[in-house]
Amino acid sequence: MREGLSRRTFIAGAGVGAAAVGLGGRAAAGERIHRRERTLPDVDSITVTDPALLSAVEAASLLQARKLHPRELLEACLTRSAGHDGDIGSWVRIYPEVAREQAERAGTRLSADGVRRDGAAPLVCGLPIALKDLFAVKGLPLTASSRVLEGNIAAGDSTVWRRLGESGMVLLGHAHTHEFALGAGTPQTGNPWDTAASVGGSSGGSAAALAARFTPLAVGTDTGGSIRFPASVCGVTSIKPTFGRCSTYGVIPLAWNRDHVGAMGRSVADAALLLSHMAGPDANDVVTKLGPDVGADGYPLVARGGRKPLAGKRFGLPATVSDDLPEATAALFDDFLGLVRELGGEIVDVTMPPLPKGLLLGDQFEAGAYHQQFTDRVGSYDAVNAAQVTAAVASLSGPVADQLKLNRERATYQRAYNRLFAEARLDAVLVPGTIHDGMRRGGGPGQYVNGAAQWANLSGAPVVCTPAGRSAATGIPFGVQVGGRPWDEAGLVSLALELQEARPYWRDAPDLPASPRAIPEAVRTTPGPGPDPTNTDAAPPALRFTASTATDPV
Repeated sequence: MREGLSRRTFIAGAGVGAAAVGLGGRAAAGERIHRRERTLPDVDSITVTDPALLSAVEAASLLQARKLHPRELLEACLTRSAGHDGDIGSWVRIYPEVAREQAERAGTRLSADGVRRDGAAPLVCGLPIALKDLFAVKGLPLTASSRVLEGNIAAGDSTVWRRLGESGMVLLGHAHTHEFALGAGTPQTGNPWDTAASVGGSSGGSAAALAARFTPLAVGTDTGGSIRFPASVCGVTSIKPTFGRCSTYGVIPLAWNRDHVGAMGRSVADAALLLSHMAGPDANDVVTKLGPDVGADGYPLVARGGRKPLAGKRFGLPATVSDDLPEATAALFDDFLGLVRELGGEIVDVTMPPLPKGLLLGDQFEAGAYHQQFTDRVGSYDAVNAAQVTAAVASLSGPVADQLKLNRERATYQRAYNRLFAEARLDAVLVPGTIHDGMRRGGGPGQYVNGAAQWANLSGAPVVCTPAGRSAATGIPFGVQVGGRPWDEAGLVSLALELQEARPYWRDAPDLPASPRAIPEAVRTTPGPGPDPTNTDAAPPALRFTASTATDPV
């Protein structure tokens, strides 16, 4: 179905604020006026009736204009979650008491008095958000969707939540992850388009909450496709930024040197708005200090439009990348390629560099280094993950030389990836979001949603996964990965904005039957002893991967 389009008057405000404002200022105050592509939708163009169905940029526009109060938006999201999350199961826990306090503070900050006293509020102020159950929030439970961490209370805030909280965002709750992010199924959660279908993983709860319109924004992690697979099968948008663009401090790890914190929204504008407030250097995560600054304006939010907005842009189509697609999703991928050409883009055949052969060993080693602290609780893991964790811990006895060899192979791969872009003069590569169509929901590896994804985690390059329609065979959404050069999130966002402007598949929403659920609630309590914010031993190793734009062979 399409979201409701009849107009209603939202909560009365004390005057109309500047809806078309940039990330760093107010046009009404005579300050620097930001470029058109960095503005919010005009208030009068917003016709959605239910606050829970607003996109993030639409809600931000109304909040900034004081036509919508953060408390009204929050209550709409809580009501929708309570009425429909029974069969979906996207939430681990929600925090109504905490969220209502944050919403009231955000409302004060957005009020005329707040603006006069403190200046313009950040554009995400008052927006609800779901955090994957790996992100620490001081004094709140953090369990990685696992019995292993039952009763665990975060000792501090993850850097990402600290930044978002300081920007005035409202924490709805923690969304399910595949246990400890160890798989690509998230079996606790059903796909809102068909709850018998897989939601993908490991950020499956975040994607499901977005698709179901329980929250306008969510945060996930991606170690090998973990935000891209769920985004693809749920019909939402994700941005896996360059490795090091967002801090992983205070996030339960899977593999420190491949974990990417990413932004998720219904549209790329939504995800870009969120990423603008997540990204940046962090003294607690040294790799975040190595890349170029994001810039005060953040990332673009609006397409330029026109008949040929992609003219002059070159898109690489990797050989054999679509060979394993089922017929229905192959047709959607072909249609997407046709859209790129229609908008003026040029598609060129390319060959991606081969993946390092030691990949699995590297994953096991880093996972084992983290999970060895829980060897007395192996019986509390899911059976499949218990075996995986046991093997990972055992891998720690392997030769150190194997790890050094893998690190060198990864550096070789990264430079080969960069060289591909340079030699073929590419602006992006195009890769199917998944190779599955309607994978059934389940707990074993046979029910994991998979596809070509490791290329982006090994290279550290950014990727936008954008909706590309729904399968004629199953009705499940299908997405396309648009990957770029390291540190070029802004360029990728600009490309995706044009594609979504031409085909706004992200506006499609599932019809949700009534499915009430008494979602577990929690309140703040005494923080865990730490010292890590996760209240586990999550400190990364001294040897860290760094994202580079170098092209010379190692």
